[in-house]
Amino acid sequence: NKLASDYLTRFSRLIRMVLMSSSKKLITLEDELEMLRLYLDLERLRFKDAFDYSITTTNIVDAGAIFVPPLLLQPFCENAVWHGLMHKDSKGLLVVSIHEAKSENEKVLHCMIEDDGIGRQKAAELKSKSAESEKSLGLKITTERLALFNQEKNFSTFYKIEDILNDNNEVTGTRVQIRIKYKESIEEPISI
Repeated sequence: NKLASDYLTRFSRLIRMVLMSSSKKLITLEDELEMLRLYLDLERLRFKDAFDYSITTTNIVDAGAIFVPPLLLQPFCENAVWHGLMHKDSKGLLVVSIHEAKSENEKVLHCMIEDDGIGRQKAAELKSKSAESEKSLGLKITTERLALFNQEKNFSTFYKIEDILNDNNEVTGTRVQIRIKYKESIEEPISI
């Protein structure tokens, strides 16, 4: 009962936050990270602690004063959990690290999402053997959102996905690098 209650409480809080932020073009990095923590906590509960995660920010003074597009990181973390970590024989690890890089002309967040899952090729092989024909739309929708956002706001946001290789050139996980040009206030215009 306690576990079910905890799950439902977190789930309702996440849904409330998603609904609130879905009506906004920008939300604080603080809110984005809180939604991500809630999502990852729910997945950990759901999959009986099959993975651990950490979210770290470096060089960021006030995550409540940085504005980014909502639900930007969650689809990448969802892919890491569902396609990489869930197929591991041992406990997995998801690491999200974000640091700020300021220059005179732009303010940029560099986000890195790394998992020690089975890798993209093995995940694709498992997916092709699966009887399910459901297509993953998370990254497609995120890519389309970023393209629209970049066009409208000149945000210059992009991502890159790559395999993590060990010394023997074997895949030991997946790395996503995301570059987000951000605002420090909702009213502040973004310059190119």
